[in-house]
Amino acid sequence: MPQSKILTDTNSYLRLAHSIRPLLCIEFGDKNYCLYVLPETNSEIQKSSRLKTKFFWALEKEHCDERSQTVTVSRQQRKLIADAYSFIWDHVESELPGPSRVDAIYLAHSYVLGLPVVTDDRDMHLLAQAFDIKTQKTLDLLKLMVDSAHITLNSVTALVQYWHYNKDTPADFQIDLSRIFENQIPHP
Repeated sequence: MPQSKILTDTNSYLRLAHSIRPLLCIEFGDKNYCLYVLPETNSEIQKSSRLKTKFFWALEKEHCDERSQTVTVSRQQRKLIADAYSFIWDHVESELPGPSRVDAIYLAHSYVLGLPVVTDDRDMHLLAQAFDIKTQKTLDLLKLMVDSAHITLNSVTALVQYWHYNKDTPADFQIDLSRIFENQIPHP
């Protein structure tokens, strides 16, 4: 069975990769789900002093090697992605300021390749809706991992407590936690 690829944007990747190892390029579940980041995630981490400081562990060889594996894109798909990026970015500039160029690149890949994107960025969700691009939140991904027996509820509880301690909870966290996990995970 082929992989069911899922793109994970930088913020979701950084929320998960330190605790779930390995995170990327590992198949799980009946549908062979497999998470990937785009090369732009490496660039974002390398260029941002804030990210390099807060998520210093992401510069370790283990994580850099893991991020080096990305989705395969044909020459024709690259052209389609560039075209999709162009009209998505035009929409950002004229209608929805907020999403970054990297957000638009992720959504362009998702649009062309038909892959969902995991993000907690509200503006990115709004932009995706404008183009009918499927998105999930990090908590949705964690629920999929639990339902696929890839991780346990205890792992999710520990991760949620870490986010709370680190002051890095996703947007709409309290509402989504109750909705997605139906009170299986205690609120920190």
